[in-house]
Formats: sequence, C-alpha cells, structure tokens
Amino acid sequence: MARPWIEFLFAQNLPWEPGLPGDARADVSIKMLSRDAEAGDMSVIVRYPPGWSRPDTEALSAEEEFYVLEGEIEINGYRYQRDSYGCLPAGYARAGAKSATGCVTIAFFDATPQLCAPTAPEDGVALVEGLDTYAMKWDDSTPDPTLAWMGNRRKVLRWDNEYDQKSTFVYTTPPHIFPENWACPTLTHPCVEEAFVLAGDTIGPQGRMTPGAYFWRPEEKPHGPFGSREGGCLLIRFKYGKHVNVWAEEDVPYHFDFPYEPILPAELAAFGQSVYQGVDRY
Repeated sequence: MARPWIEFLFAQNLPWEPGLPGDARADVSIKMLSRDAEAGDMSVIVRYPPGWSRPDTEALSAEEEFYVLEGEIEINGYRYQRDSYGCLPAGYARAGAKSATGCVTIAFFDATPQLCAPTAPEDGVALVEGLDTYAMKWDDSTPDPTLAWMGNRRKVLRWDNEYDQKSTFVYTTPPHIFPENWACPTLTHPCVEEAFVLAGDTIGPQGRMTPGAYFWRPEEKPHGPFGSREGGCLLIRFKYGKHVNVWAEEDVPYHFDFPYEPILPAELAAFGQSVYQGVDRY
C-alpha cells in the first residue's frame, strides 16, 4: 500500500493529535499530513512543548528529516531555529535533545519511529546536522529550459545519491508568474513529489496554495500548470524514483482564479471543504 494522492489540503484545518506513532515521542503533539499505513513512512508536523528534553542518548529506528517552522530545538549540540534543517539516519545517536521555548517542525520519517539501540550510519547514508538555510546561496540554474519562465531558484538541503538528484530543497518563484500566453501542457514525473508551502502563494488547477498548504503527489499523476501572484516559497521533496519532467502534448489554459477543488482520499475529504483564510502558517 502506498500513500494516497493528496492535492492539496491546508494543515491549519487538521486537528492536533497526541504523540507520534511508535514509542519514541508520546509527549509531543502532531498533525498527520500523510502516511503509508502499512510501511509506516509519514510526513507530519510535530509540536514540542516548552521545556521538552531527552537528556540521555536516544536513537530511532527510522530516518528523520526535519525543517523548523517555529521556535528552536537543540539536538546533539546543534541549535536549530526557524528554517533550519537536519536529516538524521535510522539508528543515529542523539546525545541529548531539548527545546527550552518550544518548537514546531515539519518532519519526514521513512518508517514508524521506534526507540532502538544506536548504530553507526552506513557509508553513503545521508547525515545532515545544523544546516542554516539563511547561510546558503540561491541556485538559479534551470535544469529544464521549458520552465525558464517560472524564474525559480532553490536551496538544496539533501542530495539523493541513488538517483543523483536533489531530494529535499527550498524552492521559490517571483510574483506575477504565469505560462506564456496563459497556457501550458501538464506534466508527470516517474517519482513522488511532496510539497509544503512556507510563504506566498502557488496557484494551480486545484486552487491557490498559501502557507500551510500541503500535497503528496504519487508517481505519474498529471499536474499543472502553476503560477503565482505573490511569489511563492515551498519545501519540496522528490522520492521513490528519478525526477524527470514528462510533458503532455497539448496546452491547457491557465488563470489565477481556480477554485479550491482538492484531490483527497475519503478519510481526508472533510478537511478539504474550505479554504483556510487565517494568519497561522500551519
């Protein structure tokens, strides 16, 4: 069983639930964005309360990628503040973790996180600690010239060695972006694409995505075109395959006023009935 197609929901409409699945963190609150119920991999917003700590050495049976949305947390002596990033492999020892003021992250686990004995990371396994995205320069190269009109830039947080491609990255577009002549073909990828909007907006056939909007798009699902009135900033991941843009043959019309018409599984349909219009970011 794979995760269902979610495009898109507003995290603000999801309820807070007690504890992560597994036995690792019963003392946090979460919003479950998407999960494979059989394999256990998940994308989740995690809220650590003020004063949260793990003073002893701890390891998890799952890889954990995380990006700080608010507050700060210290892990292994590295201080993570808003827009910091880390990727800790399964079994990697966390020699102490704490959050004095509280912290909210968007986190990605590749299995249900259980407590386990620490092990050394294998060669080639991603380990990223204490990455400050503000210290990184923007990359404005255009791998696909067909998308040059979007003016996008990126900061690559994690590289996928298996497929030799960016895996997790921050992605921006400037404002007033739309396809030439207000039309563009749809496209597909032979990999999963996942995104969470950090700022601004991104507008496509399912509506206008604003901060807190989230999608999980399985392989080979047609999507687009996209544009932006305000300019957008997203956290994006490519997973489970090579990222290749496969374009359809015919143009489809584009505009900025698509209504909110999400693609959601039955169990999430109730959370896609309204556009979130408040000021919360998640």
